[in-house]
Amino acid sequence: MSTGRENLAERQQKLNHHIAQLLRIADIYNVAVVVTNQVIAQPDVFFGNPLKPAGGNVIAHGATYRVWLRKGKENVRIAKIFDSPYHPEREVTFRITEEGVVD
Repeated sequence: MSTGRENLAERQQKLNHHIAQLLRIADIYNVAVVVTNQVIAQPDVFFGNPLKPAGGNVIAHGATYRVWLRKGKENVRIAKIFDSPYHPEREVTFRITEEGVVD
């Protein structure tokens, strides 16, 4: 499959199909499904975060919770929940150590 804009609709349809399959599996087997994706740069953004999640609205509408993970200073990680039906937007910090995840 090509990556140009002329194939955007086809790629979005395939992505939507896979998201629907994952949601069906989650519902049938009562399991959580975690999907990760890349971020892309928006070179025209001068203020704020110039990165945005790849996948656009197809991924956004297919997810119940959306969490942005990023690196902080000194081995600290930051998790920001920014799309949730039950929780307000919020950030928490944590570290991954030999003992596991430490908050």
